Amino acid sequence: MPSRFYANVNCPSCGTRFQTPVEQILDVRVDPEVKSRVMSGMVNMSSCPACGMAGPLNLPFIYHDPEKEIALLYLPMGLGGSEVERQKSAGVLTRQLMDSLPMEERKGYLLQPETFISMETLVKRVLELEGVTDEDMARSQQQRAFLNEFVSASEDEWDHMLAENAALIDEAFFSMLQYTLQLFAMSGQEGADFQTFRDVYEYFVEKSEIGQLLKKRSEAISGFAENPSRESFLQALIDAPDDETIYVLVQSGISLMDYAFFQRLVKRMEGVGPDEKERLAELRRQILSIREEITQQGQEMIMTRAALLEKLLNTEDPLKMARSHLSELDDTFSFVLRTELEEAQRQGNQKSLESLQRIAGVINRIMEENMPPEVVLARRLLVTTSEEQARQLLEQNQALLRAPFFQMLEGLEENSRQEGN
Repeated sequence: MPSRFYANVNCPSCGTRFQTPVEQILDVRVDPEVKSRVMSGMVNMSSCPACGMAGPLNLPFIYHDPEKEIALLYLPMGLGGSEVERQKSAGVLTRQLMDSLPMEERKGYLLQPETFISMETLVKRVLELEGVTDEDMARSQQQRAFLNEFVSASEDEWDHMLAENAALIDEAFFSMLQYTLQLFAMSGQEGADFQTFRDVYEYFVEKSEIGQLLKKRSEAISGFAENPSRESFLQALIDAPDDETIYVLVQSGISLMDYAFFQRLVKRMEGVGPDEKERLAELRRQILSIREEITQQGQEMIMTRAALLEKLLNTEDPLKMARSHLSELDDTFSFVLRTELEEAQRQGNQKSLESLQRIAGVINRIMEENMPPEVVLARRLLVTTSEEQARQLLEQNQALLRAPFFQMLEGLEENSRQEGN
């Protein structure tokens, strides 16, 4: 059975039968987001598209953090069946995790996962591993309780409830809100309950201090992303509401931080008052420091991705190895792989070139597994070398040649024109 699938569920409230996503293997290295889902206790949640009732599914899963060499097995008591059947489920999940890894990554700790019968104790264990204190855990529980109470209250009570619980509203609280909205989106529910929750989210954005900060942060970052240039980059940095926004902006626009950019910044410092001049000077010091930090991190990242490429070249099962490092197959890895391919071509090293091309094929296959079929077809058409190849691809994929495919192509064309590609 795959690590993620769709299960048929009967709503305990209204009896509606619907499909909901279920996770069985939660691997931190494959999907770093699973860590936050587990720590918030939001694993295998379902929301009925008919009545809106939401709650956790009482299903087993295994949590894997290869860096810490930790495997945590969730076997809820309400799973049903005898103890023998429970242990059989444990064995199936453990084998499933083992089978997802290449031979050289199958270590002894995987055979003896820590077992938990309640979600609360498993969450507590993960929080301990991440250095989260009992006070942090208690705060998270208070936030969930407050949110549940708030959603059930009338709008007339919202201002009073917010004033009494303002200390609970932080970035973690907004993460909880956003994840719940994602659950609604996955269930396809757009009824009254979904609208109520959206209203609650928008209320907290507008009425809370942290909500306004996050809104300004989003506006600054999206404003630059929509029109990336040295001028818009500089303006976004000047308008940034906090240090976190500045850091994210420098990460996004580091390629624009050249001599011409700093000339613009120096020019902005001319003709302004002493306070603003000092603020801009401090901004310059700050972004230079961040750039140096990111550059250092980038060099370390390149070394890490080069080590991963070496593993892929030496393993007997590069496909499994690549899948178990899915989150690391990023732009930096592509840069390292492309650089190595170019170097092998330059040196005329045919053996090395063939090995690297084999890895490139594996990576391409994995990337396409996670793409909509229309995007896969477009990618394959773009790399065809003849009209005949393109014709064959189109004939093999006639079912995809519908309005959404052509709309996507038009969008790709427009983006390419804007980028001068």
